[in-house]
Amino acid sequence: MMRLDPTAQWPWEQDASLRFLPVTVESGVAAHVCAAFSGRHWSDIRALNMGKADWQKHVRLLYAHEPFFNLELELPGTEGLPLWISLSGVPVLDAAGGFRGYRGVGRDISVHKATEATIADLALNDQLTGLANRRLLLERLHSARLASTRSQESGALVFVDIDNFKGQNHALGHALADELLKEVGTRLQSCMREYDTVARLGGDVFVVLATALGQGSDHAALSVQTIVKKMTAALALPFTAGAREARFTCCLGVCLFHGADASGEEIFKRAEMALRQAKQHGRQVTRYFDPVIEAQINQHGQIERALALALSADQLRLYYQPIVDMERKVLGYEALLRWSHPELGMVGPDLFIAVAEQSGLIVPMGEWVIAMACQQLVAFQKCPVLAEQTIAVNLSARQLAQADLVDNIKRMLQSSGAPANRLKLEITESMLLTDIDKTREKLQELTRLGIRFSLDDFGTGYSSLSYLKKLPLSQLKIDQSFVRELLTDPVDAAIVKTILQLAKSLGLSVIAEGVELEGQRKVLADMGCREFQGYLFGKPNPLE
Repeated sequence: MMRLDPTAQWPWEQDASLRFLPVTVESGVAAHVCAAFSGRHWSDIRALNMGKADWQKHVRLLYAHEPFFNLELELPGTEGLPLWISLSGVPVLDAAGGFRGYRGVGRDISVHKATEATIADLALNDQLTGLANRRLLLERLHSARLASTRSQESGALVFVDIDNFKGQNHALGHALADELLKEVGTRLQSCMREYDTVARLGGDVFVVLATALGQGSDHAALSVQTIVKKMTAALALPFTAGAREARFTCCLGVCLFHGADASGEEIFKRAEMALRQAKQHGRQVTRYFDPVIEAQINQHGQIERALALALSADQLRLYYQPIVDMERKVLGYEALLRWSHPELGMVGPDLFIAVAEQSGLIVPMGEWVIAMACQQLVAFQKCPVLAEQTIAVNLSARQLAQADLVDNIKRMLQSSGAPANRLKLEITESMLLTDIDKTREKLQELTRLGIRFSLDDFGTGYSSLSYLKKLPLSQLKIDQSFVRELLTDPVDAAIVKTILQLAKSLGLSVIAEGVELEGQRKVLADMGCREFQGYLFGKPNPLE
């Protein structure tokens, strides 16, 4: 594309209706712009940098017949090059003071804008890797702290230092070592989400800013542990440097932050301090600044390692909580997982389920639960009094995402001989946020086998009537948080009543969870609830 001298200008005119008049310009950007604008109103111009509100503001100024200066417009260019122009104009009045239009000048400022972009890139990005530099990282850390204050979710700053990079540098040479650094940056980016930031501070030190890690220190600790695992695994893979293959490890220093409890510079210092502690303890070491968080991470690691042995060591147990009708007749049970730890005794799900979900161990554990539930259903069939009873099993998000979920459940039903119409699978609303169509296909296949589905904790997640319409559900479960205050909170009572009315209109049955008082049961029954679960009818226990 031809470019004018940046100081060159061209004239333009508009009539009283604010339409551009034809202007004769010989060649270059001016001719391109004048031809494109001729006969058009401001509202017809497509400027990539102007939104609806920007145009409205500018047009208000024009209707007020005010002059304007240096209106910058980014226009679709040719040959893939951006085209920036600057327009200035003044109103034209006749002898009687009547408005006749606008007259002004335009300038090609594309070179100026390109220079600005280059300067901004130099100021905010590492020139070797293209990653954020310290300045940009601090700006984003400041924004992340403010966002954390609003959302109450934690974030983390992770320093990554390559072990013995000086030795690698000498062995490979500077050129190949630079290529290795670029690859490190690429691999770190592949481990992160789009809204996270990966930066290089120089040398072999990289920094990752991870945001939205969840509310509460325990949840944040699990999230950052997952990130650390992904990064160390990605960097442990071999690098190809020329004709050579390079391998290395790295040390990590992690600092979690919550809201504005510390300045950006203070968070930097804490993460650097954690990195120094990691390097003092050798290679491939991760250290956390907060000793409480580090203790939680260590505990989670211990739980994960112990859980990996729990299946093979026959330490998992199923406890069953009864589900009853209006006459307190047992209709079935919900199967609840417990862990018989050799040292801690019987461990409840609050301690290990989140760790199992994060680590992926929940998939084989969940399959074990379904297999044991099938065996129990077979045992029920041998007793006529129990043959009609059902067993409900919670399906985890990881299990639901497995491509072979349907085949695995089919196999377990066939090998055990369990009646599929006595097995219920419980899913939660939060599990339905991604790929609803694939989820529906899996649920429909399992429904065709005779399995029934229940939507657990209804009303606490991302409630949407579209889920109830699209999915083959047979039942809703009212969360115990609504039942708990049912007798004292009119809002909870109204929510429960609405859920029952909704379920009735859709032909779905309802179970109220967490029923502990006779008063709660009576109010629920008066509202139309016919099935109940809670300590009033029995705590979870093994079945004889």
